[in-house]
Amino acid sequence: MKRRGRFWPGFVLVFATSPADGGRAALAADARGSESAGHVALEVKACANGSEDAVRRIVGIEIGDLLHAIGQQVPADFDRLTIRCAGNLAWVEAAGGAHAKAVERTLRLDDFPGDAAPRALALAGIEVLAALSPAVRKRLADRQVPTTPRPAAISPQRAPAPALRAASTQVGAAALWRTFLVAGGMSVWGGKVEVESRIGRWWNLGFDVEAAGTQRHVALGAASGLLFSGGAFVGARAVGPRVGGALALGGRLGIARLAGDAGGAAGVVGERVLRPWGGPAACARVHGGLGPWEVALAVEAGRSLLAADGLADNATVLAVRGSWVALSLGAAYRVDHSR
Repeated sequence: MKRRGRFWPGFVLVFATSPADGGRAALAADARGSESAGHVALEVKACANGSEDAVRRIVGIEIGDLLHAIGQQVPADFDRLTIRCAGNLAWVEAAGGAHAKAVERTLRLDDFPGDAAPRALALAGIEVLAALSPAVRKRLADRQVPTTPRPAAISPQRAPAPALRAASTQVGAAALWRTFLVAGGMSVWGGKVEVESRIGRWWNLGFDVEAAGTQRHVALGAASGLLFSGGAFVGARAVGPRVGGALALGGRLGIARLAGDAGGAAGVVGERVLRPWGGPAACARVHGGLGPWEVALAVEAGRSLLAADGLADNATVLAVRGSWVALSLGAAYRVDHSR
């Protein structure tokens, strides 16, 4: 019984003290992890005219010691504010730390005269940080005087919507040539009007309406054709300071009007018919410009699932079927919605 008495307190001591040691270790780890919560590393890329120093100064005024100092190593769990400039565009992005989803905003620098651009970039950076980080929101709220309304530029309630929305819309017109790659395939010249919405940073949604025609002389007279159609395409794009490009998939559907003219020849009758045509298509496009004006070159390829043939003396002279290729060259005016 005496041995059992000496053994039992030792047993209790082991299991009573071990959880306490583990709790102290966990509390120490939590304390170390909380030291970097809400801290921000700022990086400004390719922004001229002393923008980096001005942006850092303004952001530092707003969030204080949450801004990481220059020249020090950035821990992996810090939030990151990146401002990247290219031509007259600037991308502002807040990401990192424990936040899985980045928040971003796009600005046009030519909307801000003189030295107003660095302040606009800084306020946009504070805005996306406030949308991302509770620590930044608390710091901004603590800086507000109760009788002073909160500036709209740094209000967390005005965080940019993460849903896809149109960054810009452009309306344009183009000349086009279209040909069908079959025997007797119809080749037409014409024009089109197009509307394109640029959604977010990477996506395009476009619609167009076109009309084109041709005439071909044959032994019995002449055959003519008109094509009317509408197209819809969605795809990805890449944009630089002056030049950009896009690849898109979609389709085209329309009406073909085929007509024959006997030219007064005896025993020959000319007829007119309307037939549907269209099918899936792909489009590649490059564009360049200055300011809101752009010039664009596009190549389209598709395959018509509906056929229409114009016959003369039992031979096909105008065929609207099979695969087609189209080229277009035009100009467009862009309206930005990024502000």
